[in-house]
Amino acid sequence: MEKEIILMAKSWKGGGYCTAGIDTTTGEWVRIVSDDAARQHAVTDEDMKYEDGTSPQVLDKVSIKCTAHTPNDYQPENYTMDSSYYWVKTGRADIDEIIDLHPTDFHGELFYNNDKKVTPGEIQAISDGNKYSLALIRPLDTKINVKRWDGNTRPKITACFTYMGRSYRYIKVTDPIFVMQYQDIEDGDYSLDNVYFVASLADPNPSDGDHWKLVATVLEA
Repeated sequence: MEKEIILMAKSWKGGGYCTAGIDTTTGEWVRIVSDDAARQHAVTDEDMKYEDGTSPQVLDKVSIKCTAHTPNDYQPENYTMDSSYYWVKTGRADIDEIIDLHPTDFHGELFYNNDKKVTPGEIQAISDGNKYSLALIRPLDTKINVKRWDGNTRPKITACFTYMGRSYRYIKVTDPIFVMQYQDIEDGDYSLDNVYFVASLADPNPSDGDHWKLVATVLEA
């Protein structure tokens, strides 16, 4: 099968990337995964490259050969890519086109609760038709926290924001381009206005099995 998506996320994950987008036909979320279980099915640079050797960027329209729809208990949007084919760029999109195709997602709570993570038990309590692991949201009262821990020279970048009237604190940002903008900035909180977030629910954490919430992409409004 073939999926054409607007690439909405290309964020760090286990030595590769978490890649996801909006289906240009249905407007639904599609998460592209590899068949490499050792990397938690992350997609590598080699997996996703175009035939000319360049790499897809967020907001590219991309056609991807997939072997199957491969949902699991916590990520119903998963499609396994066919690594024998190049990805094919078919165009570019802007935020207005995206919102026309897939308006912002409205969930009472972001990924089922008001915490930074979700337990497997909480996910199991959700009916299959109501499970999701990707969301396009418009955060309010957003601050980016820059913090270097234990003498580390590279800061941890997290986001604090309000969504649907609820406050979310210190959600890890995994958008590589956005994070690099904050590498040389002093520790502190920095206001951020007029953006969209692509929020993602991560694979189980090896230490406790919980699923952390992530800001996979920051898009200017």
